[in-house]
Amino acid sequence: MTSELWADVTALSGDHLAAALAHVRTAAVDAVLVRPEQLDGWKPIERLAVAVLVGPASSGADLADVPVDVVVADGVRSLTAARSLAEGRRLGVRCLIDDGASMDEAADQCGVVDVLLSVFTDETNIPLELLLARAQGTRTAVFKALASGSETSTVAGVLESGPAGVLVDATSLVDLDVAAQVVARQAEQTAPLVPLTVTGSRPIGMGYRGCIDTTTLFDDDEGMIIGSTSSGGILVCAEVHYLPYMDLRPFRVNAGAVHSYVFSPTTTSYITDLRAGAPVSGVNAAGRFRDTSVGRVKIELRPLRLLEARDEASGSLVNVILQDDWHVRVMGDGGEVRNLTQVKPGEKLLGGIWEPGRHVGIKVSEKILEN
Repeated sequence: MTSELWADVTALSGDHLAAALAHVRTAAVDAVLVRPEQLDGWKPIERLAVAVLVGPASSGADLADVPVDVVVADGVRSLTAARSLAEGRRLGVRCLIDDGASMDEAADQCGVVDVLLSVFTDETNIPLELLLARAQGTRTAVFKALASGSETSTVAGVLESGPAGVLVDATSLVDLDVAAQVVARQAEQTAPLVPLTVTGSRPIGMGYRGCIDTTTLFDDDEGMIIGSTSSGGILVCAEVHYLPYMDLRPFRVNAGAVHSYVFSPTTTSYITDLRAGAPVSGVNAAGRFRDTSVGRVKIELRPLRLLEARDEASGSLVNVILQDDWHVRVMGDGGEVRNLTQVKPGEKLLGGIWEPGRHVGIKVSEKILEN
């Protein structure tokens, strides 16, 4: 599950509030928590949810003409007012937890509300783990509020405990951005890559290949796992390495023939199925996958080369068909970049082995033979 980051601006006013609201509109934040009066003049932005914190005396007039996704009670005593204001929106509650009684009161809201913003006075994560245990199997998403800016460095540890996300005080925009970076890293997945022994490399004539242009900039050791069968594929490098006759395209992977699979840790996509905005995974030589989006897929007729390889440990055979050109690179098993046309049988490349059998890109439990 991808963790969410919420920015809390409820303590801000004046220029500080204006600066924070402007910042969250462009930051890697999923939602902003505000008081009703702070949304005066707010213009909705599709990707950013708005949660409004209300008290026991709040009325419908407080939320008139305000684009609100979540109504959050500022405590259990305010839930009645928040529920009456929700009217089809998600319902939440913010709970201050400083002893056993307040812990039990918060836990009792699991299954009652959609969002539980837990504010702990103690640094330990044990109360958080107890809340998560109570929320398991219910509709309630538990968030942890970071106690201070200094706690930003512990975001990763908090997220490993399993909350739906964190609530960060937007008093410090630097802390907000640091938390966003940590949340983004937590969304990355890893899958073991393996050395594959090349068994064949030969031209096969003309065919259509697709370049996958993404909305990210790849690092020197990154690319995509591309293969002809669901058994796996080879790490094809992004266009971030020296090209003598053209500029680099650091957003691009020259990904191979149009029939090819593009692998993520749990799913695959045909190159021809990819469209602008579709999710796709980049991977580095250490097997760290990160999500990005397709900007476009550029399909053109080019000479093609078949590259075949074997995983000696499992005996699995994989192949990839790529544009037959020196400037297309694949990754050696030691993390070195190899020019496609210079790869010879017996050499080792880096790739991924998956359990075969896919239906619309998802693993299925049936026998499927691919050659």
